[in-house]
Amino acid sequence: MRRHTHKQQGISLVEVMVALALGLIVSVGALSLMLGNRQSYRTTEALARVQEATRITFDLMSRDLRAAGINACSGGVRVMNLLVDPTATLPPPWWTDWNGGLRGFDNTDVSRAVAFGTGIGQRVANTDMIELMHASTSGLPVKVHNATDVAKSLDGLTVPAQSIALEKLGVDRQPHRFLPGDLLVVCDYEDTTIFQATGVNADANSVEHLADVGTPGNCHQSLGFRSSCASPNAKTFQPGSQLMRFEPIAWFVGNNGSPGSDSSPTSLYRIRVGNDGAGNAGPVIEEVVEGVRDMQLRYMYDRDDLYRLASGTNKVEDWRLVTGIEITLTIESPESGTTTSTTQPRLTRTLTHVVNLRNRVP
Repeated sequence: MRRHTHKQQGISLVEVMVALALGLIVSVGALSLMLGNRQSYRTTEALARVQEATRITFDLMSRDLRAAGINACSGGVRVMNLLVDPTATLPPPWWTDWNGGLRGFDNTDVSRAVAFGTGIGQRVANTDMIELMHASTSGLPVKVHNATDVAKSLDGLTVPAQSIALEKLGVDRQPHRFLPGDLLVVCDYEDTTIFQATGVNADANSVEHLADVGTPGNCHQSLGFRSSCASPNAKTFQPGSQLMRFEPIAWFVGNNGSPGSDSSPTSLYRIRVGNDGAGNAGPVIEEVVEGVRDMQLRYMYDRDDLYRLASGTNKVEDWRLVTGIEITLTIESPESGTTTSTTQPRLTRTLTHVVNLRNRVP
């Protein structure tokens, strides 16, 4: 009888090491691919957010810039500003200084609208800013204007003293929605007057323009154009003249106070002038887009072939002759780690947009 013997078989140590090495290589490759895809996704998402933020920023700024100096009558008529007090010892608020409806500031120029600093809502050093003024494009027709110091019966209405009665529009004859303290513009094709409403009358659908009521108040109650507010020049705006809101706006890059790696420390801010409900007007600062690190502005001037700056050698000398504005924004993603760089962990893009001022382009 023959006996069969079998040798024991197994995996050698060398084979185990080779298998482990191959498995490690495959695992590292898969992990690298996963991490790469994750980083690519974060970068793509950050780029999309930056592009969306840029689109929104350019769109919102363009709306304000194109309207600089515009009112419902004409952008070129002479302007009387009753919001400037000639007897005041302190500089007037920036939003009471008409200056043609446009004023820019280079990265070191000081503006009365907002100070440089590191506090929340303060302007970031070495960034440009711009102040704009325009009227709402939707005006209400004047029905009758009582420019006297006593109430009068005009066109079937009892109109209070120094008040402008407005037409009621629409099939349902809606009254105006102005409140005491609102900043308003009244104009015809000769004159434009900026003033503050000091009262309203529902029966006459009118707004009042007395002097020295509210903040900043009107320096005089007469609405006629003159070189000095202290010299009265009564004017009665005729039926068909237009009355609308006065809208001062400023744009700047400011600190938003957001700490941590998931938020950018600066944002683009917009300043508007609002009504506090007590008959006073004052600036309201609003954060618009997070992640804006820098804004630089250049200006197309009259018929020049080259852009000008707000200050310096080749500066804008008359803001009424600016016909367009070049905006250059540097925007970063709010989240850190959207790039592979250790020195600049946030995805950053610098983009440029040009806006023509529609009321100044020949």
